[in-house]
Amino acid sequence: MIYNYLKVAWRALGRSKGYSFINIMGLSIGLASVILIFIYIQDELTYDTAHPAPGQTFGIGVEITNEQGEKRFHTTAPAGLAHLLKEQMPDQVAHILRYYQMVWSYSMRNPEKDEVILSEDGELFFVEDTYSQVMHFPLIQGNRDEALTQPNSVVLSETAALRLFGEVDVLGRQLEMQHRAITEGYISLEVTGVMQDYPGNVHMQPDYLISMGTLNPFLQRRMEASVADVLSSMDKLFMATYIQVEDGADLEQVEVAVKRITDEHFQEANYKINPFLRNITDFHFDDQVDWSWWNSQSDYSYIIIFGSIGLMILLIACINYMNLATAKSARRAREIGVRKALGSSRWSLVFQFFQESLLTAFIALLVALLLVMLALPTYNQLADKDFSLLSLLRVDVVGALFGIWLIVSVVSSAYPAIFLSGFKTVEVLKGKLVLRKGSSSLRKALVIAQFAVSVLLIVSTGIILQQMNLVQNTKLYDDAESIMSIAIGPGIAPAEQYEVLKNELLNNSDIEDITLAVGLPRLPHIHPLSASLTLPELNDQVYNWKRLGGDYNFPTVFNLKILAGRSFDEQNVSDSNNYLINETAVQMLNITPDEALGYTVLDTISKESGRVIGVVEDFHFESIHTSIKPTVIQGKPQQSLAVHVKIPSDKIPEKLATIEKTWKEVMPGAAFQYRFMSDKLENMYASEIRIAGLIRVFSVLAILIACLGLYGLASYTAEQKTKEIGVRKVLGATVSQILLMLISKFMLMVLTACVVALPLGYFLMQEWLQNFVYQAEIGWTVFGLSILIIAVIALATVAYESIKASTINPTKAIRYE
Repeated sequence: MIYNYLKVAWRALGRSKGYSFINIMGLSIGLASVILIFIYIQDELTYDTAHPAPGQTFGIGVEITNEQGEKRFHTTAPAGLAHLLKEQMPDQVAHILRYYQMVWSYSMRNPEKDEVILSEDGELFFVEDTYSQVMHFPLIQGNRDEALTQPNSVVLSETAALRLFGEVDVLGRQLEMQHRAITEGYISLEVTGVMQDYPGNVHMQPDYLISMGTLNPFLQRRMEASVADVLSSMDKLFMATYIQVEDGADLEQVEVAVKRITDEHFQEANYKINPFLRNITDFHFDDQVDWSWWNSQSDYSYIIIFGSIGLMILLIACINYMNLATAKSARRAREIGVRKALGSSRWSLVFQFFQESLLTAFIALLVALLLVMLALPTYNQLADKDFSLLSLLRVDVVGALFGIWLIVSVVSSAYPAIFLSGFKTVEVLKGKLVLRKGSSSLRKALVIAQFAVSVLLIVSTGIILQQMNLVQNTKLYDDAESIMSIAIGPGIAPAEQYEVLKNELLNNSDIEDITLAVGLPRLPHIHPLSASLTLPELNDQVYNWKRLGGDYNFPTVFNLKILAGRSFDEQNVSDSNNYLINETAVQMLNITPDEALGYTVLDTISKESGRVIGVVEDFHFESIHTSIKPTVIQGKPQQSLAVHVKIPSDKIPEKLATIEKTWKEVMPGAAFQYRFMSDKLENMYASEIRIAGLIRVFSVLAILIACLGLYGLASYTAEQKTKEIGVRKVLGATVSQILLMLISKFMLMVLTACVVALPLGYFLMQEWLQNFVYQAEIGWTVFGLSILIIAVIALATVAYESIKASTINPTKAIRYE
C-alpha cells in the first residue's frame, strides 16, 4: 500500500514537471539556508566543549573598584589564589591551571635558516604542566605528561611548525624566542611536542605553548622571585586562572572560599577586589568580560537573530509548498473525486498527500545538501568558520536533518492534505468544484506573512549596512587600504633605526608619507595609553585623558583636521613636548578651540610640560562601541610602536616589495611583518561585518523563496479565474483592465506586509543600535527603498502569470474546466 502511494506520488511529480521543479527548488533553497544557519548556531553554542571536563571547568576573574568608584572587570586573578584554593579544598578542586601572556609580538626565530616570524595576539602562552588536564590538548607528537614540565620547552601547533621549519616532524628541534619585556635578547627553546591546530570554537587557539618555568629569569629580574614563588603568592602577579572542580562539587562553597581567600589578602588595599567564577562554556557569550581578547566575542542576540531567520525561512519554504500545492488543486480534483467514489476514506487521502510531501521534501533535502556542499567554501569565508563536509555527518547534525525533513513534510502537507481531501465527491465529479472563501483568505495571509518577513529582512539589512557605512566613514578609514603598519620596538626591530628607514623610504617618490607612532586602532586589550595631566594656568584639576604619541608626521599620515592652531613643525624641536588636543578635550575644559591654544599641559607623573599648539577634529581610534575620549597627541613616539607607511593604492604590490627590501637592509635579522589599516579595522568590527554579510545573503534567499510562493498564488489565482477572465473579455474588458484586476490584489498584499513589517523593523533595529555609542540615523529613505524593492520584486514575479491569463483566448477560457 505504501509502495502504491509512493508510486502515485512519483507520478504526480512527473505529470507537472515545471510545478515540481519550482516546488522542490523552493524547499531546497529553504532547507539549504536552514542547514547552514543550523551548523553556524551549533558551532557557536558548542564553544569550549572540546575540553576534558567543560561543565566542571571555571575561569576566575576579578572586578576591581578604585577609590573613585570606577569598576573594571579583569580575566586574571592573583596567581596564588588557585594554589591556596587547591590546598584548602582538595576534595572539591581537582586541577588548577595558570597561564601568563603579554601583549606585544614575540619574535620566533629558526636558527637553522635564520628566519624570523612574529607571533600574533592569542598565539603564544606560558602555561603550567597541568594544561593537558584542564584544556583541550590535541598532541600528536611528544609526551602529554612531560612536554611542558621542563623550562625552555615549547609545544608547537602544526601551522607554527610548518611556518618555522617547513615540516611537522620537528620533535627535539631548537628555535629561539625574543620579547621586549620577557627576554634579554633571544633565548633558546626545545620543541617537546607538536599538536593539531585547534578547532575554531575554542577560546584558546595557541600556536606556541611554552612551559611556565621558562619565565624564571624574567621573574627574577622583575621581582626577584621564582615561578614557584609567584604561583603561590597573592601579591606578586595576576595571571589567567582556571580551576576544574570534582564531579558533584559544591560550587557555592568553592565561590565562598575564593571570596574569603581574596578578602583575607586584600583587606588593606586602596581598591576593592571582588572575584567571580565563570564556566568555560559561557566565555564566548559573556557580555561583561572578554576572556579571549585576541578573538572577537559573540553576542547571544546574534544567535537569536539567526535562529529566527532560519525559522522564518523554513516557514516561508513550507508556505510555498502549501500555496503551490493548492494552486494546482483543480487539476487533482477529479482524481480525488474518483478515489472517494471508489471507497477511499478522507484519512487515506491525507496519508497519500503526506507521502507525496515526504517524497518531495526528501528530494529537496538531497538537493539542499548538494547546495550546501557547493556553498561551504564561500560560506566559511563569510561566516569566518572552517566547516567541512564532515560537519554535516555529526550525529547531532544528522539527527537535526532527519527532524527537519519530518517537520517540513508534516507542516507543508497538513493544509493541502486537509484542503484537497475535503472536496465533495459529487460536486467534483459534476465539475462544480467550489473553493471555500476561508481557504483563499488563509493563502493570502500566508503570502502576506512571507512578504512581511522579507520586508523585515530588507529593512534590517539596510540599517545594518548604514551602521557599517558609519563605521567606515570614521577618520581611520580614510586611506585605510593605503596605510600599512609594520611592528617595531624592543624584541622586534630596533626603533633607533627608524630615521634611517624613514629617509630611505622617502627617497622613493611613490611613498607618500611615513610616521613612527602608536599602533592604531586601539583594541581594548592593548596598552590603554592613559595620561594624568593638569592645565595649571586654567585650574588645578587632574585630567585622566588618552594620549597618542607619534613623530611629527603623525597628523598628516592619518589626515587629521586642524580646527585651530597648527600641527607639529619639523623645524621646531620643542614640539616634541607640545600637544594637539581633540574637540572632546576642549569641550571638557569648557573653552573654545582658539582659547585652548597656548595653555601649559603638565604630566603629573613625569613632570614634563608642553603647550597646546593645535586642536584637532574628533576621530575614532577605538571602536565606535565606545565614546570618543578627551585625547592629547604628543609629538614623540611612546609605547606600542608601529611604522605607518602610506602608499598609493594603485602601486601597493610593487611598493610592498620595495619596502620589504629596504626594511631588511636597514633592519637585518628583524621580521618584516605588516598589516594594512583596513585589515585591522575589519578585525575590530569582525562580528558586525560578519553578521551584516550573513543577514544580507539570507535576506536575498528569503525573498527568492517568497517570490516562488507569490508565483504559486499568482498561478493559482489565474487558474481559478480563467472562466471569469473569458467572460470579462467577451463583455468588452481590455487586457490592461484584466491585468490591473489581477495584479492589484497582489500589490495590496505586499502593501499590507509593509504596514506590518516596517514598524517592527524600526523597533528591532533601534534596539540593535543601542549597542553602539554612535548610531546611524534611521531615516525614511531605508523604508522607502524597502517598499520600492519589494514592490518591484512582487510585480516582476506575478507579471508573467497575470499577462498570460489576461491575454488568453476568451473562447478557450469560457470552455475551461
